[in-house]
Amino acid sequence: MTRLHRALTAISLIFLFSTSAMAAKITGTVKDAATLDPLMEATVRLLAAKDSAFVKGVTTSLEGTFKLEGVKRGKYILSVSYIGYSEHHQNVTVENSNVRLGVINMKEASHLLGEVSVVATKTPIKVMEDTVEYNADSYHTQPNAVVEDLLKRLPGVEVDSDGKITAHGKSISKILVNGKEFFSDDPQVASKNLPANMIDKLQVVDRKSDMARLTGVDDGEDETVINLTVRKGMDNGWFGNAEAGYGTDDRYSASFNINRFWNGNQITFLGNLNNINRTGFTDGNGGRFRGGMFGRGGITTSRNVGINFNIGKEEVFRIGGDIMYSNTDVSSRSRQDRQYIFTDSTAYSHIRNLSRDRSNNVNGSLRLLWKPDSFNTLEFRPNFSINHHWGFTNDSTVNISGLMEKVSTDYNLTHNRGTSYELAGRLIYSHNFKNHRGRSFSISSRYQLSNVREYENSLSEIMYHLLETDDVLDQYADNHTWSNQIMAQATWTEPLGNPAKGHSLAFSYRMNYRWNNADRLTYDIPNDYDLDILPPVGVEPNPDYSNQFRNNYFNQDIRVSYKKVGKDLNYEVGLALVPQMTKSIDYIKSENNMDRWVWNYAPFLRMRYKFNKRRSLQANYRGRSSQPSMSQMQPVPDISDPMNIKIGNPNLDPSFAHNINIRFQDFNMDSQRSIMINGDFSYTQNSIISMTTFNPETSGRETTYKNVNGVWSSRLMNMMSMPLKNKKWTISNHIFGNASQNIGYNNGVRNRALDFNIFESPGIAFRPDNFEFELRPQYSVQFSHNTVQKQSNRTIHRYGGRFDATYYTPWGLTVQSDVNYSDTKGYSAGYDQRSIMWNASLSQQFLKDKALTVSVRVYDLLNQVNSVRRSINANYIDDSESNVLTRYFMFSVSYRFNTFGKGNEPKGSDEFRGGRHGGWGGGRPGGRRF
Repeated sequence: MTRLHRALTAISLIFLFSTSAMAAKITGTVKDAATLDPLMEATVRLLAAKDSAFVKGVTTSLEGTFKLEGVKRGKYILSVSYIGYSEHHQNVTVENSNVRLGVINMKEASHLLGEVSVVATKTPIKVMEDTVEYNADSYHTQPNAVVEDLLKRLPGVEVDSDGKITAHGKSISKILVNGKEFFSDDPQVASKNLPANMIDKLQVVDRKSDMARLTGVDDGEDETVINLTVRKGMDNGWFGNAEAGYGTDDRYSASFNINRFWNGNQITFLGNLNNINRTGFTDGNGGRFRGGMFGRGGITTSRNVGINFNIGKEEVFRIGGDIMYSNTDVSSRSRQDRQYIFTDSTAYSHIRNLSRDRSNNVNGSLRLLWKPDSFNTLEFRPNFSINHHWGFTNDSTVNISGLMEKVSTDYNLTHNRGTSYELAGRLIYSHNFKNHRGRSFSISSRYQLSNVREYENSLSEIMYHLLETDDVLDQYADNHTWSNQIMAQATWTEPLGNPAKGHSLAFSYRMNYRWNNADRLTYDIPNDYDLDILPPVGVEPNPDYSNQFRNNYFNQDIRVSYKKVGKDLNYEVGLALVPQMTKSIDYIKSENNMDRWVWNYAPFLRMRYKFNKRRSLQANYRGRSSQPSMSQMQPVPDISDPMNIKIGNPNLDPSFAHNINIRFQDFNMDSQRSIMINGDFSYTQNSIISMTTFNPETSGRETTYKNVNGVWSSRLMNMMSMPLKNKKWTISNHIFGNASQNIGYNNGVRNRALDFNIFESPGIAFRPDNFEFELRPQYSVQFSHNTVQKQSNRTIHRYGGRFDATYYTPWGLTVQSDVNYSDTKGYSAGYDQRSIMWNASLSQQFLKDKALTVSVRVYDLLNQVNSVRRSINANYIDDSESNVLTRYFMFSVSYRFNTFGKGNEPKGSDEFRGGRHGGWGGGRPGGRRF
């Protein structure tokens, strides 16, 4: 038996060896013939030569490579296909050795020879694992448009009146260019300055924080960013444009941007000067200073100039950074009608506001990334900002009782000025162990210093009609806030068993220590005092309205997690322990001193299941703790507005939010259909809410703060896009719904305010060679429900839509028009509006290379644009309207340049598309590069 067994074993080994020797593998790389860029997810099929029967098939990797294994000897036909490219066929003979085909160059379908004409059509929306990709050519803009104009046309993306960008319900924290940071954490620099015609693809990406991406350990600090991919051919050379325009009502606009791309490096110079509400950056003064006016609309004059650069090799050493100077001047007028909610009564306030806000800012940051080898990474990020602010507000408020009696009238005039500076730096070191695959260690630290000093003079005159008396308050306040913060973190990742099986444990510890002060010295100004000398000489601060407050916070985050990375299922589950210490000292009123420890814990979960390469489901749960602000904790009355006194509560606990997210996405390559469904739910423990006490004899209000449970919010979004059979027509739909519950107290009575919103926007677009149009109707409904004063419940209907049309002539003339219709029902009296906003432009290109463009534009041709909004919380319902930029005509001239050289110009999809984008059209299907 032993001899027989050995013989059979030998025969089996010989058979297996001979079989494996007959099996070979075929390898190759698929690239774009024009740009030589790899084509990801191209379909590669191996067919039998005698009858074209299917043998094997794969798709290409991110680098465009493919491998067909286990191929027997014989003759075959290799077929390679990719959307928008002509199919590639070649004969392949497999003998005893492996076959290396090298590079297979694919030509775009529009380049086919002969009488057959197949025009490539790009997918408007493509959904990938954590990325939604928009094709810029599918959403036309005016010739001189910036990225923000393009964003406003993308389904699921919103840009508010202050320029804040929201995509799929999530705030955008950064904009990247070709995967590299562009002006750090200010996405509006890119959105308001970069020209839309340089963009090939726009990708909305959900990703982990810098720390998590470097260390591989999830720290819970996820972010949503936008990545702009530059059109191919524009990433190697100089290019840019300059534009100047002047219009009616003395409207003007001038801007420039100069870009240099080479070998993965980039440098950009940009500048902007205008009075048509294009700030070109995010102004943070409204958050730094008490008198900031941003968020109230108005007319903005702005100036800015900056530089951004990214240089070096990502795999060795890279340095990047930016610096910007900016100046703004905002003039605003607004009116508000506010209804306060009480148990058995109601009250109203009619508010009129006039304000002006001016600021000067300098911001800069630097990023150094060093990888001495493949196992070690060191990153250093310093940044700074200097800001100066000046502003005034002039408010008048008429307060009316529920019986429609005039209770009081108050006038409030406030002047303020201030200066702030901030300095911060972060250092991260990460190490992957060479001899222990999957094991890693990282440490990081951060320091931040900020100092804000503001001086405020407020004059209030109040007439109490029911009491038949009046009051005058004239005060000067010196506000000084400084803060120091130190953060340190260490993480360790340990594989469990064979690292190839994807099992690992992660441990992390993070501490955050912050100490800060908030001093407010308030002086009562005597009658007939000379306001040129402030603070008033010989006057001591009023101790009832002054404070010297110190806060110390010591927060820790201790977490452990288990992670599994599989072929189809990836998940991470863990537990975080979050002890927090708060210590507050009031040097004026020692009875307000406080010392408290709070312990929180929260599980966390991140899961993704891939049904296939283009269909996936992911779910996340995350807990997050938030500290109360300084103003919410200071137990000293703020009477800068005597009719709205605010006083902090030093006994506030930190709040803790439970966040759940579920997302499903699917992309069908054959039909080019994209579907995404995204849902979020958040519940907050110890939420910090306001408690308002209302005086019916004066209509004065005093507000403080309290911790409560019961605050929650939810959101559900669905987005679909699909071209029709002939690919020139595209249909889409965007449905968005949210619901929330807020808690508030008026005169000690608890009120639950429920708010429901549903938004629906289907769309259809037609894009033949020289003409485009898109129709997108919109409807939304908002329901509000209060447990107190149910008669104040309202339903708001908003009807509207947008129609865009563009015609491109062969001789370089472009005619463009867009119409936005809006109609509302359900607002307070006088706030329901119906408007048609019609913009139009004519532009003509000149010179041999069409580098010079002359255009005439009209903004709001019918002069009907308005700004009406409703805000609802548990204490009141507020309808407001602010002044906006009205109709103007503008004549402008723009000139673009490039040094791409002959044969290296950006590739256009066709003659008209190239004309549409000023000669910078087309591009290739893009993918993530970061």
